[in-house]
This record gives sequence, C-alpha cells and structure tokens, in this order.
Amino acid sequence: MKVLAVDFDGVISDSALKSLFVSHNAYCRHFGPEVKKNFGGKLFTFENWEQMKRQYSREMEKYRLIRSFIELSGDFFVMIKIIEEQIEIRNQDDFRKIRNQIDFNYHFFHELFFQEKEKWQKQDFGKWFSLSPVFEDVVTGIKGFLEDGKKVVIATSNLGKAIHPAFHPDYLGFHIDLKNIFDKNYGKNKSDHMKAIAAQYSVNFNDIYFIDDQLSYLEETQLLGVNVFMAGWGYCTEEQKKIAREKGVIVIEKEKYFYPVMKKVFI
Repeated sequence: MKVLAVDFDGVISDSALKSLFVSHNAYCRHFGPEVKKNFGGKLFTFENWEQMKRQYSREMEKYRLIRSFIELSGDFFVMIKIIEEQIEIRNQDDFRKIRNQIDFNYHFFHELFFQEKEKWQKQDFGKWFSLSPVFEDVVTGIKGFLEDGKKVVIATSNLGKAIHPAFHPDYLGFHIDLKNIFDKNYGKNKSDHMKAIAAQYSVNFNDIYFIDDQLSYLEETQLLGVNVFMAGWGYCTEEQKKIAREKGVIVIEKEKYFYPVMKKVFI
C-alpha cells in the first residue's frame, strides 16, 4: 500500500493571515498596553477583519513574506516581534538568529496561540473557516484520490481536533477521519509523523509520498527514505525551492499540477 501524506497549512489551506489573526490577538491579550503593538493595538475580530486587511495592507504583506520562515507555532511570536521592531529578515538563518536572541518562553506562547485559536473556532466555525481560502486544485485532487480508494492522510504541525471539522462536505467537501490526521501530538517534527504513519499502516518509508511547503520538514523526512515533494504554491521562497531541487526534492510549482504529478508517482 502507498500512502499520500499531505500537509494542511500552506498546501491545502492558505491560512497565513488566519495565523496572523490568532498570533496577534494572543500577543495583545498577554502583553496588554505595556508594549508597542502592530495594527494600532487593536484585536482582530470576525467583524473588523476585512477592514483591517485593507487598512494595514503593508503590514499584512510583510507578514506573508516572513511566513515562509516559520517552522513552529512559537515562531509566530518571533514574527510579531520582527514586524513590530521592523527588523529586516532575508532568509531562514536570519529568522533563526532572531529567534535565538529573544529571551522568551516559546512553549508558553505556543499554548496561548492554540487557546486563542480554539476560542474563535468555538465562537463560529463557519466564519473561522472562511478566514483562510483553500487551494481548490489540491482539494479537487485529494477528492480524486479518495474516490479512487487511495490512502490519504494529513501530516500537520497544527492540532488535529482543530482542523478536523474542516474535513466535512460543508467545508472542504470530503471527509478525513481524525485517526488519519497526524498532528503535533505525534511529535514536534514531521519525521515523527512519518514514523507514526509507517507504524500505523505497516508500510515502509518509501511507500509514503509526503508533500509540504516547509523545506526543513522535507529535508528531515527525506533522510528516512520518504518520497518528498515541495508545494511551490505554499509559503516557500524561491531560495528554498532552489535548495530543495539541489537536494533531490521534487518541486511542484503550481497547485494545478498537484494531481497530475502525484497521480503519476502515487499509483
């Protein structure tokens, strides 16, 4: 049996600004008026979100650029500080350097982040889901694989129970069982997810086909023998794509090529 493992954020869901929504609110709620804050210090809400996107389009665009360097949920705190302090970030090494320089309990912010996310999801999941567009060609492709009886699982740094409601006919249009979502509880790294997938389905690593937009995740899983693919439509930079190709990672540039490329190797 072959298994297609698909990342969620940046591959299926364009959740970049949704993550900003959550991390900014978590930051403001924790630090209060004692520090400088982005976006006028205002909290994002379902009601003001569209207006805030228009009013702060420049800050939103800078966040999108920095999103390419985020590896862990605690990194959203680093991102907020970078925007707030107007720090210039050119590549992944610059981002990691800033992260290492900041004296902060990232696990604490990680918990704040997921608490804030859960609050908005419970308030109105439909509105929450609409904050992030989906990559339609990827969704259509996954539907096709499922209809053909292929094994498709989700490998995500997100929380499984947080994204599971999206896998419903009213939202993404197809169903994935919670047991087929390998989330942060399986381990901090995607290599941990691949080990769990191999164990759960009794397959070898070379029977797993994994697509993600984060270079570091692809590098670590490639070492296991997993077949790795970079989602070029996600949050990766051109430099990251170049490095991926040099390391033998197949880069799928556009989402419209997801199904044709994966169909050739996955069957």
